[in-house]
Amino acid sequence: MAILRAGPWGNITNSFQDVPSDVTADELTLYPVNCAKTDWLSGQAWGAYYEVEEAEGCCTPAQIEVTFPYTDDFLSTVQYLTVTIDRDEDCNYYYEYPDATYFDPVQYLFLLTWGGSGWEIQFGNGYFAYNDFTTFSGDECDPITQFTLSGTSYYDGYDITITDPNA
Repeated sequence: MAILRAGPWGNITNSFQDVPSDVTADELTLYPVNCAKTDWLSGQAWGAYYEVEEAEGCCTPAQIEVTFPYTDDFLSTVQYLTVTIDRDEDCNYYYEYPDATYFDPVQYLFLLTWGGSGWEIQFGNGYFAYNDFTTFSGDECDPITQFTLSGTSYYDGYDITITDPNA
């Protein structure tokens, strides 16, 4: 008895599909088909491609640990703060503590967001005058890095370290 099938390409809703135009794309993977023939007469291999769709949501770590510089004495001294930050629903990392008050005006701030072509960081003591902004290139799914700041307004020569505390 012959086994008839539509193919060799297809999907659940439409069994007659063309070969993918770019079979080397990252989201496509070759899946071998168990057949008695080695190849089609045209020389095309007996195999199927399947597409792996990335799940909705974030591909970054759920938490990061960040060490960043700040000043709370009008740049007389620069100190480091190390904090663990949870990723938010928008795939960003935001830390602000404490809320500034009249008696405790210092407000430590760190914000890490993906900017489309690199990571963007805002950090400092929470006041615009003593905050800095910087960027670094890398993988959208991997914000883990360490670098020395240069070209920033206040913190040139100081380090920022971002690690995955769960790695």
